[in-house]
Amino acid sequence: MRLLIDACAVINLHNCGKLATICDLPDTEIALSPIVVSECGLDCAAEIIALEAAGRVQFVPDTEISTDRFLDLVAEHDIGDGELESITVCEATNRAFCTDDAAARRLASNLLGAPEVMGSLRLLKFAVEASLLKCSDAFEGYLQMRDSGGFLPELQTDFFCIGAPV
Repeated sequence: MRLLIDACAVINLHNCGKLATICDLPDTEIALSPIVVSECGLDCAAEIIALEAAGRVQFVPDTEISTDRFLDLVAEHDIGDGELESITVCEATNRAFCTDDAAARRLASNLLGAPEVMGSLRLLKFAVEASLLKCSDAFEGYLQMRDSGGFLPELQTDFFCIGAPV
């Protein structure tokens, strides 16, 4: 899977200490757009830069960003620039999109198709399914995201365990 993650989801994953784990998902190429990296705080940006230097995350080259399309989306939608830049890149490059922003998720679902749009919780679930995390660790990460200010839905403790390998 080719996946682009926006700042909201990256920050949530960083806040719970699981960003590096998500970058190890099998058969998954993770990319971040320039605006997304600039929207992250210093600690999060430092982790992103280290992950990129280690080849575990890619930065989207400017050539994959249609300025005209980005500006069209900015004029039409009241959503953050990082989310709109990410959606623009996903449209042009057939990448899936990960966001924890509700408005960005609705727009991306309309433009990219709902199956191509997910949130950080699904990435944690993928990590459990790939045996990179225990379901209890994923749930603890979810709680840390919420405690750090992440706007995420209420989940049952077994959410990450459903369908997990035994």
